[in-house]
Amino acid sequence: MKNVLLSLLLSSVVFSTAIPAAAQTTTRTKSLVAANPKEATQNVQPKTEKTWRRKFWFFANIGTGFDSNINHDEEGIESFGLVPSMGFHLQDSVENPSFEFEYEGGLHRYTNTDKWNRFSNRIEGSYRKKIGRWVSRTEGEILLKGSSEDRELDNWYSIGQRIEYRLTRDDRVQVFATYRIKRDPHDSGSNSIDSYIGGRYIRRLGLRELELSYRYDKNRSWDPSNRYIRWQYEAQFETPVFGRRNRLTLEGTYKPRLYSKTVKVDRVRVPRHDDRWIGEIRFERALRPDLDMSLGYRYETRDSNDPEKKFNSHQAGIGFSYRW
Repeated sequence: MKNVLLSLLLSSVVFSTAIPAAAQTTTRTKSLVAANPKEATQNVQPKTEKTWRRKFWFFANIGTGFDSNINHDEEGIESFGLVPSMGFHLQDSVENPSFEFEYEGGLHRYTNTDKWNRFSNRIEGSYRKKIGRWVSRTEGEILLKGSSEDRELDNWYSIGQRIEYRLTRDDRVQVFATYRIKRDPHDSGSNSIDSYIGGRYIRRLGLRELELSYRYDKNRSWDPSNRYIRWQYEAQFETPVFGRRNRLTLEGTYKPRLYSKTVKVDRVRVPRHDDRWIGEIRFERALRPDLDMSLGYRYETRDSNDPEKKFNSHQAGIGFSYRW
């Protein structure tokens, strides 16, 4: 399966030259397939590119999906989930906003388990400043029991800085750093400071886009057994398909993680080491200027020198986003 995921990473580059250009879609949405419960904090709110010309709007999302292993363990409990959410977005300019603020509240319900059922809150704001080819963005985020896109149960508080430089008309590079505090209401040993740094290269290929990124983070938890270092390597490719209102996204991610906790391997205690591979394909369609649909499939697997931490997971879902 690892060879398949590596092929997905390479196909992002090959695919960029294989599909003819099409007119650019007017709206884009994030995947509504349930993400990694401990790591995903992506915003599912659609980001309007051209047609949604307002400084303030409300939005409502609803996503449903199937997960073959909702707890990410060897037991493999299957579950169907439903996540409706609502919120609002505020910005100081229609064309090029400097300040943006957003709130979203989401209700999570899953079958065969009560562990991930909850009401989540997401609050985020950002300030953007552009000087010539340089763009600076300062971002702050609060997640209370996660966001509408993940199965996170902790509370996260983060502030970050991103610097972007435009090399050419079609090439950009970014560096970023985030200071993040995690608080677990049920297990104080999992409380931690989990800061990260990284970089990203973005290449525009006509109406397509290729993105390569790297991230390094160090989780400093109160309980030494939960401390780890993680590296993340990701490739993403987006392209319009079957007309101007449709968009296809391919993603491949590799996340090795090294723990301070030790496990016994061949009668010798060594640090626990995990390798996580994620492959995702997502199709998005703008049904109307104020309504978007997203279909997605995600495969995730974790290999570890601790046999109890290995798992495989298949996730598939559909979601709709409406703005007014």
